[in-house]
Amino acid sequence: MLPTALFLDLCGLGLVIFGLDDLGILDITGMFVFFPWLLIRGHRPPSLSGRKSFGKIKKLFKNKYLRFLTPLIGETTPWLGGIGFFWTMTVLFNLEE
Repeated sequence: MLPTALFLDLCGLGLVIFGLDDLGILDITGMFVFFPWLLIRGHRPPSLSGRKSFGKIKKLFKNKYLRFLTPLIGETTPWLGGIGFFWTMTVLFNLEE
């Protein structure tokens, strides 16, 4: 899943650099790939050890409800979805530790 997330995020960054738009194709592809993966994985209580600011970011991607909402809002927001690696962070924070 991590290579797929990186590929989608790098494609989005490339589109932003060249000033192009994919009309939401990358966002829809990511939703069809990663949302079922998050549902299949289920929910485990997050361990938020470490630095306090990093814990807050981690909570956005590991919370029971926010783990779907954070990448959805981040990726569908114009320009923010292109420069923010939301799919990659979603996969990284939801991998088993």
